[in-house]
Formats: sequence, C-alpha cells, structure tokens
Amino acid sequence: MKQPELRLGSLPPLRISPGTLVTIAVLALLVHPAITRVDGIGPATAVAVAVGIGLFMIVSVAVHELAHTLAALAFGAKVDHIALTLWGGHTQYSGGRLRSWHGVVISLVGPLSNAVLGAAAALADPLAERGSAAAAFLFFASSLNYALAAFNLLPGLPMDGGRALEGVLGALTRRPLLATRITAWTGRVIAAAVVVYALGRTIRDPGGADLLLVLWAVLIGGMLWQGAGAALAQAQMESRVERADLGRLLRPVRLLPADAPLTAIGPDVDPGSLLVLEEAAGFGLVDARALDAVPMERRPQLPVRAVMTSLPRAAQLTMPLSGAALVSAMLARPFPLYVVRGPGGEVLGTVASADVDAHLRGR
Repeated sequence: MKQPELRLGSLPPLRISPGTLVTIAVLALLVHPAITRVDGIGPATAVAVAVGIGLFMIVSVAVHELAHTLAALAFGAKVDHIALTLWGGHTQYSGGRLRSWHGVVISLVGPLSNAVLGAAAALADPLAERGSAAAAFLFFASSLNYALAAFNLLPGLPMDGGRALEGVLGALTRRPLLATRITAWTGRVIAAAVVVYALGRTIRDPGGADLLLVLWAVLIGGMLWQGAGAALAQAQMESRVERADLGRLLRPVRLLPADAPLTAIGPDVDPGSLLVLEEAAGFGLVDARALDAVPMERRPQLPVRAVMTSLPRAAQLTMPLSGAALVSAMLARPFPLYVVRGPGGEVLGTVASADVDAHLRGR
C-alpha cells in the first residue's frame, strides 16, 4: 500500500506511515496518567491534552527531519524523501561529495530543532494559567522535546549523536569502519540500557508497573539494536567495496587461437584457464563438457572453436579499476565473466562476478 505523501513547496515529499497513528496513541497513553494528576484538569480534558501531546510530538519529529533535510540540501546533497514512521522518522539523502563536517552538521541540526521547540514551549509556559490545559500541554511539549533532543544526541548509532561522533572519529582516525564499529556498539549498549532501565523501574516499583512503558522500551531497544547492526553492516559493505581491486581478483589465463587444434589444449590443462582468441579481438571459453565428448583420435582434426562458447564483446574491463568504479562498471554491464585488459589493450586475464560478489560478502 502506497504511503500518503505531503508536499511542502519545493521540498522533498513527506511520507507518512500509518504507524504514526500508533505512535500518537502510545504517546498519549504514556503521558495521560501524569496529566490526570494535574489539579483542575478533568477526565475529558486530560484525554484531549494527551492526544494533543501525541500529535505535537509527531509534528516535532517532522520538524526534526525537515532540519536534516534543509541542512543536507544546503550542502548539495540529494534528498529523496522524508518519512514519518512508527519509530519516529528518517530522512533519506545521498551526497557524493559531502565532507565529514557536513555530515556532523546535518546530524546535529535535528536535535537542535527539538531543543528550540522545547525552549519555545518553555518560554510560552508562563503565559498560560497555572493548572490549565494549556499549561499542562506546554509543560509536556517542552519536556518531551528536550528529552527527544537529549536522546538523539546520545553518542551511538543510529541516533544523530552517534552519526555525528562517527563522522568526527572517521575524520580523526581516517578509519571510517573503526568509527562505525565504535558508535554502533555504543548504540547497542544504549539499546540494552533502555530495556534495563524500564525493567528496573518495574522491579523497584511493582505496584506502579507500567506494562506499556516496558513494552515500548523493549520495542525501542530492539529498533536501536537493529539500526546499529544495519549501520555496521552497511559500513562493512562500503569498506569491502573500497578494497575491491580488479588486480587482486584477476584469474590468469592462457590465450589460445580459435583455429588451433584441440590437441593444443593438452590432457593436463584446466579448460577454465584458457581464453580463446577469435578474429577481431573476440573471445571465448573452452566448454569442458564439449571437450570431454570429443574422442582423443579426433582432436587433431578439430579446431578449438568447435568446443568454444563465445563471450559477449561487452564483457570486458580495463585496468586499473577498483572500488566503487569497479562495482559500478560491473553493474552497468552484468556478465558472469569478464575479460580484463591492460591500459594498452593487452589481455591480462579474467575476473568472475562470483569472485567479486564473494569479496563483497566477506567470504
């Protein structure tokens, strides 16, 4: 089912997941008990304020993501969309030439926007009558935005503070994967701490146990743990892409003219190590099954072309080629096997897509 989208001028689309309704309900249920304890607020008003707080926090998350978006656009990044989800929200952007400090700024403006919203609500609070619904709303709006800002500034992935720390550590150490590992495992520690805190609070006060709070903490902790793991897996993949080198994955081959007799292959030669040279610089591979089917007494009369499988002429790569450029070249022209040429056009060997895939998977 396609998610509803909201357009704000020329900004990227804001995609609103149906899960945000669950978030509003959970937030309302969590703050409702505290609102009912405010003198002068009746049951119906308490429900209205609680729902209003839930809605306002979704708006606060949207402002948070819009801050990320505006900063990313200011630094020349391409923003695909903004999403509001069951767990809050995220901004999907890519920026080929973003510097480390650009990423730090983009990460920090989100929590900063929530701190500004919290401060605005706090400044407006004295204007509301004590004990009124407006005063209760402003108090919770301020407190929850401050809490949202503080939580997002925690130095672990996938929080914004973790992404900012990841950028700083990556720039200082020049080892992006190490920076991601540190911040991802910090994020996992935070995820565990969220669950432990909720469970500890329940154990200390069994009579006031809030099962909804515990459940929400477990779900949030699981989401944080998964997000940290996903960030770590992505960083490991990017590291493997950077280390992918055509020269290291090269399989040496022996060139064989297509019109040479089959006896030129020899009984002890691996057909997979042969590259058949056709006219006009075309290439082919020896089909081992077809070769085995030819009796030994007939091989002197048959050319290698008789047991050859032609390779597409586009299945060629030129050295030097490594990293993202290598992966992009293979994705642009996907083939099981490529002929690798040197800068001068000389044939250096072959590279199999399966070998590159195994490298990227860490196998």
